Amino acid sequence: MKVKLLNATPLKIAIKAIRRCYDSCSDNLGEKDLKLLKSIIKNGHTSTIEHIVFTFDIKGISRAALQELARHRIASLSVESTRYTLKKLKNIDIREFKYEDYLVQTNNPVVDRYSRASLDHTISCLKEHSIKNDLAKYSLPESYKTSLIWTINARSLRNFLELRSSSKALWELRGLSIKIIDSLPKEYLILFEDIIKGDE
Repeated sequence: MKVKLLNATPLKIAIKAIRRCYDSCSDNLGEKDLKLLKSIIKNGHTSTIEHIVFTFDIKGISRAALQELARHRIASLSVESTRYTLKKLKNIDIREFKYEDYLVQTNNPVVDRYSRASLDHTISCLKEHSIKNDLAKYSLPESYKTSLIWTINARSLRNFLELRSSSKALWELRGLSIKIIDSLPKEYLILFEDIIKGDE
């Protein structure tokens, strides 16, 4: 799995929104502004941080993880089309084929074996039976890799990180939450430091 931050709204936009609510003056992201931002988050008045929006490029997550990611509905997803990208399986060179290029490995030998068998069936549908992509995709395993561009505001990202960094979350989304935090520039961590500390 790879995560890259493509874009982030400057923090000063959230400060401007917060200061507008209180009709007060900014100190240009100085000590007073940062203290106010921490106070807003601590007190749960986080509507003002919705003005900060992040866009991530996420590659190599499973279709199973994508389903769970889609449950975070206050976000925008542009996902690689399975229907239109199955041609890479149809045109595959078996001599260079590696399952790990196409499937997320769970490290459970039984699950991974069945996932590989399912992918073999999909390739057979495409190559040997000439089944169209929009039908052949129904035979794909949930571990099949996909990629997407994901845009989410800071308030919703806090909710995502609170839920998906939990030990009860799907292991793949726990990994995604770590990579998202790691992709953020240092100045944005103030928005999530209580979550990060709580997860240590």
